[in-house]
Amino acid sequence: SSGINAEWPLRPGKDSGCLLTLANYATSTEPQGQLNALRAISTCSGKPENCQILHDNEIETTIMTVLGGEHPGVLAQACLTVSTMVANPLVKETFTKIGVIQALMKLIGHEDQTVQEMSTLSLANLSLNSKMVCLDIIQDEHVTQLVEVLEESTSPRILSYLATVVFNIVKFETLREQLVSLNVMQSLSACLTNPDTDVCIAACKALAALVADSSAREELLKTNALGSLVSILKESSNKEVLRKAAWTIGISVANEEMAKELNKNGALRVLMDMCTNDIQGVSNLAVVALEKLLHYDLAAKYWHMGTLSQTDVVKDGFYDTGAHKPGDDFKPIKLLLDRKVDNKRAVLYVSSIGADPEPADMKSEASTTGSTTNVKTGRGTAKGKKPHKAEEKKEEVPEPEPPKEQKDTGKPRVDSSLREYIEEATSAVGPLPTQAEQIAALSVYVSNQMGGPVTSIAALSYDLHIAQIKADLKTNVIPIGFIKRGIFYHRALLFKVLADRVGVPASLVRGEYNRAWNEVTLVEGGKSKHYLVDLMWEPGQLLEVGSHGAGVYKKL
Repeated sequence: SSGINAEWPLRPGKDSGCLLTLANYATSTEPQGQLNALRAISTCSGKPENCQILHDNEIETTIMTVLGGEHPGVLAQACLTVSTMVANPLVKETFTKIGVIQALMKLIGHEDQTVQEMSTLSLANLSLNSKMVCLDIIQDEHVTQLVEVLEESTSPRILSYLATVVFNIVKFETLREQLVSLNVMQSLSACLTNPDTDVCIAACKALAALVADSSAREELLKTNALGSLVSILKESSNKEVLRKAAWTIGISVANEEMAKELNKNGALRVLMDMCTNDIQGVSNLAVVALEKLLHYDLAAKYWHMGTLSQTDVVKDGFYDTGAHKPGDDFKPIKLLLDRKVDNKRAVLYVSSIGADPEPADMKSEASTTGSTTNVKTGRGTAKGKKPHKAEEKKEEVPEPEPPKEQKDTGKPRVDSSLREYIEEATSAVGPLPTQAEQIAALSVYVSNQMGGPVTSIAALSYDLHIAQIKADLKTNVIPIGFIKRGIFYHRALLFKVLADRVGVPASLVRGEYNRAWNEVTLVEGGKSKHYLVDLMWEPGQLLEVGSHGAGVYKKL
């Protein structure tokens, strides 16, 4: 048997005696004879026509008998023979019917590592593109052992083979949930920290296939998988590992929670760097992952790109840290809250509801001491025309009282003022008949909440006002509704928040030197025209984008 070569074809009907001899040796009680016979069978089956003849002579039954033995070397060789032969669809089908899956599943927990390696290799090859095999694996009584070995094994081969089995299974949507329920996410997460490249690649593929399921995404967040994926991008020099990790991150970003968890682990910075990477195939995947990350984390998007589109809806939890500078990292809100008060630009935070009820003594006093406005009085005209003179009068704005002392909760304050703004704007602006009237009314309303029309920024003394709020709250993070004297970027953010709630499409654009503005689109004469909303000098006025007035508004 040791002299058989895969290139030597078996002759149908003429080599049956040889095959019978091999089968007899394979099922003998002499381990060396079994090994030689199994090696010969495995070698022969490497040639498709030989494999077909072996199948016609029911060699699968012989190998199944051997899989019930005890000798580790023989078991390992039998598993390898199965792995080799299942490239033939008829052989795979026969093995499946006679119970090879159940035999192999018992062996993945074998005390001999080589037996484990060869049995998991066979399962990987058998489960490829076979829903029947995958279903047998899921329903086997030893399936929990598969997950345990995946988490505990130190063998790179076993880990990569089992991760491949998982990948093969989860390609079938109906089987994903069953696999997730077995805590496989934790096992795959552990594989991501393995130094072996094959293990990392196989684990990435399996995770990317799994996270298409919502329950899998929930389980993924309970592991450190996202942090491990970011670490791979930071530390690995292997092109294929980088490709698979970037691809997996791109697939994983399917909601805001996933995006924020990735950003908390530094994904934004590393993906930004990778977008300029000249490694073929890596930068493209990084671009896709970055776009999805920014789509679901608008705070990061505004920090990185300096603009939010009309379709980007600002929700509670959004915050504006200012423009990103070269070398800066996007910082999670928890880190910003933990910083001591300083003289740097305040972080603007959006929070109208919050997770916890707001105690009565923690409500923003400014919500009852600031100016009040009849929203419906705000009218304006496009093309740079001024609002009616009667509407230009600025109400006297009482000095805002500082917010009352609060217990340090480690969370941003709930903004009762913003909550009131949303209620007022929704009830008053929403019913107005035209979008132009809605925009004009809302711009006047926003201006009046932030100090009214401005003739001189210096006279507004907004910086002292902001410094006082920071000192009172003992944090650099200020809810937007607490600000009663604000300039361009304060007003633009408030306008965007309220416009999104009311249903008025508006973008938010960051300029230089503390400038920010909103742009809206109106249809006039069957054509779309784009306007910048004046919230500072003549609130209610719309300045056509590209006009001299719009240019002046954007610059010092």
